[in-house]
Amino acid sequence: MELFKAIKERRSIRKYTDKAIDKATMEKLLDAAKWAPNAGNYNAWKFIVINEPAQTKQLLNFCPGLNDVPAAIVLICSKPKQKKLADKVRLMYMADCAIASQNLVLAAYAEGIGSCVVVSFADVALREILEIPDNVYPFMMVTLGYPSETPEPPPRLPLSEIVYKNEYGKEWK
Repeated sequence: MELFKAIKERRSIRKYTDKAIDKATMEKLLDAAKWAPNAGNYNAWKFIVINEPAQTKQLLNFCPGLNDVPAAIVLICSKPKQKKLADKVRLMYMADCAIASQNLVLAAYAEGIGSCVVVSFADVALREILEIPDNVYPFMMVTLGYPSETPEPPPRLPLSEIVYKNEYGKEWK
């Protein structure tokens, strides 16, 4: 699939069919996620794949961003080497996880699988349900499944309204 086509056509999918994602396809998606650039090449991310419907239904109670039971959820976490995280370091790990999620959703789209990035969840409940240790930080979830609907593309602002040349406010031409 052509990259720019995938970037423009991929949508956040919130309703899925009951079709499961086979293990080989899931590994292909996770492999795409792990190839994302990351600060210092620390590879500090950890991916928790949740594909048991009963466990996913339990998560629905603590994750307002989940609207349906997808075939799988990938929780993207970070396990930093430092014991205490300064704000800038925390942002660095969050950015690493975000880039990995972008690779994941684009790879999913290329395989005909819908996805949605979710950041609204109850951290304490998630940690308990998934037995996440204190030194691991959950940043975002990506729901995955075969779409039962495809939303229309949302509007995007023209470049002239969001891009500046050499300094803030200087018109891009």
